[in-house]
Amino acid sequence: MEALRQDDPRRFGPYTVLARLRETASAVQYLAQVAASQDAVVITAARPELAALPAFRRRFQAEADTADRLTGDWTPPQPAGADDTPKDTPDDAANGASDGAADESPDEDLLWTAGPYVPALTLAEAIGTTGPLPERAVRILGAGIAETLSRVHATGAVLQGLAPRTVLLAGDGPRLTAFGPLGAAAAAEARPGGQLSVRLGYLTPEQVAGEEPGPASDLFVLGLLLAYAATGTTPLADGPAAEGAERIARTAPELGAVPEELRDLVARCLAKSPADRPSAGTVAAELALEGAA
Repeated sequence: MEALRQDDPRRFGPYTVLARLRETASAVQYLAQVAASQDAVVITAARPELAALPAFRRRFQAEADTADRLTGDWTPPQPAGADDTPKDTPDDAANGASDGAADESPDEDLLWTAGPYVPALTLAEAIGTTGPLPERAVRILGAGIAETLSRVHATGAVLQGLAPRTVLLAGDGPRLTAFGPLGAAAAAEARPGGQLSVRLGYLTPEQVAGEEPGPASDLFVLGLLLAYAATGTTPLADGPAAEGAERIARTAPELGAVPEELRDLVARCLAKSPADRPSAGTVAAELALEGAA
C-alpha cells in the first residue's frame, strides 16, 4: 500500500479513494471508502489505454455483470453503496476485475469496478514471500477456485480471469476478486490496431490455435495455478518466449515437482484437448471431498 500520487483519482462514484494498493500492466487498485458506511472497498481501475479499446470495454462490463451474480463462499458480496454506482455503461463497455458494478466516469472517462476489501495476500505475493504452499493448502485453494468455476460455468459464462494476482489468500480461505483481462489472467496490454496482448503463461492450447475459450479453458488455467501454488513455477512458462506458444500447444508439462497425490489431477487439467479435461465439479471433489470450507 502506498500514498496516492498527484494524478490519481480521488473519487469513484460514491467512493473516496484513500491509498494505492497494487498495480499491474492492465489496472491500478485503490483502497477506498463509502462515506455513509465507512466500509473499506477496493477499486480496480483500468488503465486508460485499455479502457479506450471497445473489445476490452465489452469484456469488462460483461464479466463485471457475471461477478455480480457470483456472490458466494469464495467470491465476496457487492459492497454497500455499490448499488448507487451507475451501471448503464455504453455498449462498448467490458469486464474484468473485482465484484461490483462496472462504471464509467463522465468527467474522467474511467472504467472501474468496486469490491469489498479483504485483508489478504495475492497468490503471487504469498509464493514470492514464503515459497510453494503445503499440499493441504493447495487442495483448499484449488477446491475453492473450482467451486467458483462450477458456478460460473453453470451460468453459461467462462471466467478467463485466473492468475496468481487474481486469487487472494485470506485467513478463512481463498477469494476470487478479479474477472477477465483486467484481473491479469494475462496481464493485458494494448497493442497497435486495438488488440490485447496476453501473457503466454496463462494462455490455453485452444487460444493459441485461435479458438474461443470455453469452460474447459478455465480448467487448463486452474491446472497451471495448482502447479504454481505447489511448486512456485508455472508449467510451460519456462524457456524462450518465442517458443511459448509451441510449448502451450504441444509440449507436455513438467510436473515432477508437483506432489504425487496431485500430479494426475493437474495433468488431466493440462490436457491439450479440452474434451480430455475434467469438469470444475470433478476437480473440486477430488481436491477436497468435503468442500473447500
